[in-house]
Amino acid sequence: MGIVAAIVTFCLLVGAFIFLGKGRRIISPVFLFLVLWFIVLLFSTLRLYNIEAASNEAYLAILLMVVSFTLGYVSYEVYKRKISKKESSECKKIREDVDDGQISFKNLRIKIYLAMCILLIIFNIIDCILVLKYISNGTPAWQVRNWSLEPFGSSNPILDRRSFLEDVFRNVILSPLSMIIPPVTAYIVFRTKGKKFRLTCFIISLLVLVTSSFASGGGRLGFIYYAGCFELAFLTLRNAKSIKKNISKKMLALVAVVISAVVGFTVFRTGVGNMVKQTYTYFAVPPTLLTKWLPEIEKSPKTYGMTSFFGVHSYVFRAAEIIGAKQIVPELYEESFRHVLDAEKFLDVGYGVANAFVTPVYYFMIDGGYVFVSLASIFFGLISAWVFRLFLEKKDILRFIVYILIMYGVIVSFMRIQTSIPTYILAFMYIFLMFFRFPKKEKNEKE
Repeated sequence: MGIVAAIVTFCLLVGAFIFLGKGRRIISPVFLFLVLWFIVLLFSTLRLYNIEAASNEAYLAILLMVVSFTLGYVSYEVYKRKISKKESSECKKIREDVDDGQISFKNLRIKIYLAMCILLIIFNIIDCILVLKYISNGTPAWQVRNWSLEPFGSSNPILDRRSFLEDVFRNVILSPLSMIIPPVTAYIVFRTKGKKFRLTCFIISLLVLVTSSFASGGGRLGFIYYAGCFELAFLTLRNAKSIKKNISKKMLALVAVVISAVVGFTVFRTGVGNMVKQTYTYFAVPPTLLTKWLPEIEKSPKTYGMTSFFGVHSYVFRAAEIIGAKQIVPELYEESFRHVLDAEKFLDVGYGVANAFVTPVYYFMIDGGYVFVSLASIFFGLISAWVFRLFLEKKDILRFIVYILIMYGVIVSFMRIQTSIPTYILAFMYIFLMFFRFPKKEKNEKE
């Protein structure tokens, strides 16, 4: 069944390549989604490093997700193309918006944004000092990494140091902020005037990136995300007047630095011999982990969207529990919370233990079985297509960051559904608070 799923996904990938047209393929969410899942399914069927075989049920559920996501995405595109050929032709063009001054040192919201970035760096430095202390005392880097990734309520030397207020401030304010820093920086570098302003934002973002990675015991996803934001900014905004002719060389240099950093952190944590193995197993293990969880999922009561959208409601109900209003907290919240924590448990998958890479199917199946897998995947496909088209129509900073966050959700879909993470949902709220502006009345009248 794994080979069949890989072949079907490859056929969808070829179809998407033809359907999307030149210039929109590699920057489209559906194309990235299909490339990612073809790799996952192909690697899974190879079963290198003694990875246990995934079940036919797991492959079938993954294939249903892939087909449904593609169906939702393509359906929206076909609908939009049919209702307006003129709109479709406009979307193929890159509309270059002149910098209107909302992104500069003069803007109050930008000042607040930069101040919060500096505060994030300070908190990261505090964690870096702790990490250096434990590593110098003989604690392995992977153990420090696991401490930093443990869920809310866990007890370890890093989390126990924090007060309740500090933990809340980090989770509700600083963590969501860290998600939007790379896309904000990429947009500022490519689309704003003022060399001093661009350089300041760029340096601050690099300090956040490096300190965040070291504070988490050598995290690499941040580097990949950072480079991806700049690559997508280059691919989608490359016709902007603010981009100089030598930007391609700078982009290649940035990619080289990021790749070197990722390789360096991997060697630092696992050694040279395990780097290839770890890269392969990251993409090969999700179907196997899903297989491990499916029997447990079948026994559990359905949560009807509470697990997949845990990031939307979790802080509300968590606050209710803290203030003693437990009577308004539904039982489904506790059930969904348990499932979110279960995904972090380490299970034996053949070559060793692994966790978290359970795929969105894990959350969808818990919420409503195969029917929910299909409906939720179609929904996310529709949302991805809608966001992508909005971005192509007008490439302002708000739409660019939303597009980047959607693409990030696609990239990590081999691990989880990103809407189950509160930080991800709060990041959307913050970008609207920072960059949304009501259209001017004069423009509306002209339209």
